[in-house]
This record gives sequence, structure tokens and C-alpha cells, in this order.
Amino acid sequence: MDPVVFSGGQPAAFGVAAFCTVVLPVILLIVLGVMKKISAGPLFLGFASFFVSQMVLRIPLLQVLGGQSWFQSFAAHTAVYALVVGGFTAGLFEETARLAGAAVLKKKLSYKSMLSFGLGHGLCEVILIAGMSQVNNLILCAALADPQGAAATAFLSGVDPATLQAVAAQLTAATPALVGLALVERVSAVLYHLFGTCLVFTAVKRGKPLYYFAALLAHTLFNFLAVMLNAWVGPWIMEAVLLAAGVCFGLYVWRARRWFDAPCGAGAPTAPQALPGGTE
Repeated sequence: MDPVVFSGGQPAAFGVAAFCTVVLPVILLIVLGVMKKISAGPLFLGFASFFVSQMVLRIPLLQVLGGQSWFQSFAAHTAVYALVVGGFTAGLFEETARLAGAAVLKKKLSYKSMLSFGLGHGLCEVILIAGMSQVNNLILCAALADPQGAAATAFLSGVDPATLQAVAAQLTAATPALVGLALVERVSAVLYHLFGTCLVFTAVKRGKPLYYFAALLAHTLFNFLAVMLNAWVGPWIMEAVLLAAGVCFGLYVWRARRWFDAPCGAGAPTAPQALPGGTE
């Protein structure tokens, strides 16, 4: 295969994206830890909740189901598939993992532990899924640009030419603007994860299970809208809508600092009853 020329700045864009999704989250967590804004225990529990719920359970399960003909037929119904699989199952696994984490921390539930857990859950997704994807894209760019080099020998040996051509086409089509949009989407997703964590932790702390179901509904709608808006109006409007929803989520979490640590009981402040509209 001839060397692929990336004339649109794709390697640089992937490099910046890899830094923002792998290195920057670690720096952020270190800074917040030094400032004592987050706690290590809930943070690592949040990391574990995402890793187990998605990387160990849900994603392998979907990979197994993906080989079944009935599941492939179901996937052809884009809207229903996006709602049930992309939305509801993601919410069910992740919000239940948050519920388990809140149960473990029940005697130590606080705004700080909620924030730590939410950041751990959300940034684990950023690093393991978005970050590793960007690193992989960067390596593939290096390998395709120099088919005789060490990267190509290590990562592309044995890959058939048709597959290499398809990969090259995908990478050259990824403009820096689209790579930037993917970063914006990660911001929206992390803001949702903080919001979902706040709702689920409130459910446990206040003994109000409706907050868990509100988180499940929000997660389902957020993921569903991400898929359907991209199909209906394109990625730019879709990301603008998701970012607007993410800002609402972030404002809710910021407001929660006023009441989250208040003792339960008569006369104690309660969580806002009106949940902001929005979606994961």
C-alpha cells in the first residue's frame, strides 16, 4: 500500500484530542485532589462503576448479541434500537452501577463524595473510550503515512488492503472541526454523568427512589437524542443541543451544593423538586 498523505491536519487534530481526553483529565483530577475538592475513595469507585458496568458487562454483551441474526434485524430499526439499546440499556447499566456505588458510600454520602464519584465515572469513559480511540487514530495515521515503518509493522501487518483503504478513508475524512466536535460531546457527557450521579446519590441519601428513575429516563433520552438529532439535523446542531442540555445539568449539580449535605428530617432543605429538562 502506498503512503497516505494527510493534508487536512488530521494527525495534529488527533494528537490534540488525545491530549485533551487522556492527559488533561488526569491533570484535572490531580489539581482537584490537591485542592481537596474531591476524595480518592469515591473517585476510584466511580472509575470502577463505569469500567464494570460498560467495559466488563454491557459492551461485551452487545458484542455477543451483535453476532445474532435477530439482533441484527432489530438494529435495522434505527430509532427503536437507539432508544432501547443506545439509550435505555446504557442508562440501566450505568445508573444501576451508580446506585451500587451510592449504597457502598451510604454512610459517607456528601456533595464531595458525589462530585468525586461522578467525575470518576465520567472521566473513566473519556479516557477509556474517547481517549484510547484518539490514541489509536494517531497511531494509525503514523502507520499509514509510513507503511514500511515500525508503527505499520506492529499494527498493520496481516491487515488486508481493502480494510486499510477503508481505514485511511475514514481518517482522512475526519476534519479537525469534526474532531473538535467530538471533544465538545465529551464535555456534555461528563456534565450528564455528574447530573446522573447527583440524582442517584440523592435517591439513596433522601430515600427517594424516583430520583433513580429520573436519572434512568434522562440517560435514555440523552443518548437517544444524540443518535436521532445527528441523523435528523447533523452533528453541529446535535452537539449544540447536547451542550445546552449539559449546561443545564451542570447548573443543577452546582445548585445542589446548597442542599446536598443538609441533614434529612423536618425543616431540612430538600432537593429541588423540578428537574431541569434534558437528556444523556
